[in-house]
Amino acid sequence: MLELYRTALRIRREHPALGDGTLTWLDNASDGVLAFQRDPGFICVVNLSTEPYPLPDHTSVLLTSEPVEDNRLAPDQAAWLAL
Repeated sequence: MLELYRTALRIRREHPALGDGTLTWLDNASDGVLAFQRDPGFICVVNLSTEPYPLPDHTSVLLTSEPVEDNRLAPDQAAWLAL
């Protein structure tokens, strides 16, 4: 858990979309999934449902709470994605 927080803080300092900017909720997320986009080029997805959720289009995975398998976010998992 400590390493997850350290990595998140490092990414937050390095990625321009994690400072000030526009936040847009992604309406196409399934029930039980929270997803938003920050410009330029960042998406956060949190799967609170009981089913795996396919990740939206992205160029790379910046951070996940658990490893992602088959490009699907497991229940109770979160991911930060770069566009």
